[in-house]
Amino acid sequence: MRCTSLMFIVFLVLCCNDVTAQQWNSIYTDSSGFSIDTATVGGRKYLVYISGQEFRLVNIKGEVLLKRTDYFTNTFFKDFNGDGYRDIWLAHSGNTITHSLFLYHPGEKRFREVKGFRAFPEAKKIPGTPYYYSYRKSGCADMNWDSDLFYITNYRAVRVGNISGRQCEDNEVKDGIYIYKVREGKVSLFQTLSIELAWQDKDLKWGFIKKYWMRNYKLFL
Repeated sequence: MRCTSLMFIVFLVLCCNDVTAQQWNSIYTDSSGFSIDTATVGGRKYLVYISGQEFRLVNIKGEVLLKRTDYFTNTFFKDFNGDGYRDIWLAHSGNTITHSLFLYHPGEKRFREVKGFRAFPEAKKIPGTPYYYSYRKSGCADMNWDSDLFYITNYRAVRVGNISGRQCEDNEVKDGIYIYKVREGKVSLFQTLSIELAWQDKDLKWGFIKKYWMRNYKLFL
C-alpha cells in the first residue's frame, strides 16, 4: 500500500511538471511573444513575457499573476533596489522610454508595482543609499534636460530634488543649471550653476548629474 501511494505521488509530480512544461513551451513558441525571461525569486520560479501589446507574469503552474496592456519594448528580472531579490523591469515604448517597476515583497511572496515610477526614466541607484536619480529629455533636441532625485517608500516613488539643464538660448530662460528642492510637491529654487559645468566632465552632462547627486543628495533629505 505504501509503495502504491509513493508511485501515485511520483506520477502526480511528473504529470504536473509535464503540464507546466507544455504551458511554458507554448509561451516560447508563440510567434507574437518576445522578451521572455525566467527567474527563481523567494524560492519560487516565475516567467515574464510580452505578447503583442500585453505583458504577463506567470508562475510555475502557468497562472497569470500580473497583466498589463500597453506598447512595450522589453521586460526582464533584475534586483533594482539591492535587497537580494530580483524585481521586474518593464519598458514602455515612446519618444522617451519609461519603465514600470514591480518590486518583490518577500513577506507577501509577490511582486508589487511602484506607483509613479514611470515619471523617472533611466533611473539609477546612488550606491549605499536608498536614493535614485533619473534622466529625461526636455526639448530643444535634448539641449534642455532634467534629472530628478527620488526615493521609494510604501511602493511609491517620491521626488525630492531636480536638476534642470537649460542650454537652448531661450529668450525666456537664461542658459544654466537650475537645481530645485521638492517638498510635498512644492518646488523651490536651491542653486543656480553655469551650464558650462555640464560639458566639463569627461562624461558630459551625464557625468555631471551622477557626481552632483552622489555628492549632494543629503542636502535634499
